[in-house]
Amino acid sequence: MSGRTNCKPRPGASAFGASTRRPTLAGAWYLAAATGLISIAKLQPTHGGGKIGFGSSSLTALAQSLVELGFATRTDWTDAARVPSKLVDLALRRFLADHGQALIAQHFELALTLGESIIDSAYGEAEPVASDQLFFVLNTESSFPLCVGRTIDELESVVAGLGEAFYDSLRQSLYRWVRVYDDWDARERIEQMQEWAEGEEDPDSYEIPKLEPDLPACLRGRKFGDQGKPLGTFPLPSAPQLRRIVELALELERVSNSVKRPKVGEELLDSERSYHSLDSPLPAILLYFRAGDAVMACFDNECEFWGQETPEPNLIVPVRPSDRDNVREAFSLLGTLLRLLVLTIELKKLIEPKEEACASGSMSEANSN
Repeated sequence: MSGRTNCKPRPGASAFGASTRRPTLAGAWYLAAATGLISIAKLQPTHGGGKIGFGSSSLTALAQSLVELGFATRTDWTDAARVPSKLVDLALRRFLADHGQALIAQHFELALTLGESIIDSAYGEAEPVASDQLFFVLNTESSFPLCVGRTIDELESVVAGLGEAFYDSLRQSLYRWVRVYDDWDARERIEQMQEWAEGEEDPDSYEIPKLEPDLPACLRGRKFGDQGKPLGTFPLPSAPQLRRIVELALELERVSNSVKRPKVGEELLDSERSYHSLDSPLPAILLYFRAGDAVMACFDNECEFWGQETPEPNLIVPVRPSDRDNVREAFSLLGTLLRLLVLTIELKKLIEPKEEACASGSMSEANSN
């Protein structure tokens, strides 16, 4: 089964197998696509598709739980014309609005849906499942670019190891919740490119990105899994802007670790993977070091192949509609995710002036499309 993606590659160096089409940066359209019954975002006045039927007992149970937990009120019930699906929709809109939806929608292209399957109807037809189980599902349409090379170098110049610790903390904090494309993904792609080139008649004719020269000096020569001292063990920089950058990274780390990422049963995942031929989740965030570096080039190259299979969601939050504790936990998890995204945006706004060569230059080219 073929998937769907609006993967948007970045301006980068020439890479093996690169397309001739002009790449673009991620746009800023919505937090959720209006494809399911609950389209949770800059919601459209009508809903396309029918992930959950309007008479669904699951929605009725969820509506009752939301009222009992205080996420919805009797007034909401009246405003929803006593229709459970509309009450759930109203409560979700308000929850997202209260947790930074407007800001997130300006910077991320994400689709958050509520349905009876972990596979959104936008990506494929779902198998029927038990009606007492729902899922919040987060998919990505394109990757949020975050250029960190110059910031890493500046932090490293303050105290040896600080730039490395900042990068490790940032990457790990984000990776706990969404898929991140980084230098290690690029390294794996380069190894694949080299294997493919070796099978060609003229392997030297293929230009393969070189990663090490594009890495900040403090990240060169590291093996997978290597990391230095924790970020929290370093003194905060005296320079106000660098100090705030480190503080935001530490807050990201705290929020990321504040709750456990939800787990989905392996039996369900194996069933969905078999039925839908699921591919890896599309990256929600791209961490790179400068415009046109090897990470960008590898991302562009991989972008040509993403979407040939249905992608797994970035995040799956199971919900048992009649279990109030479980519903409360699900909303807490969504709140954590949204806070993480807001902090990431704040961090980007702070470091973008430092990264003008790689961020603003790339954005200018993309905006000319």
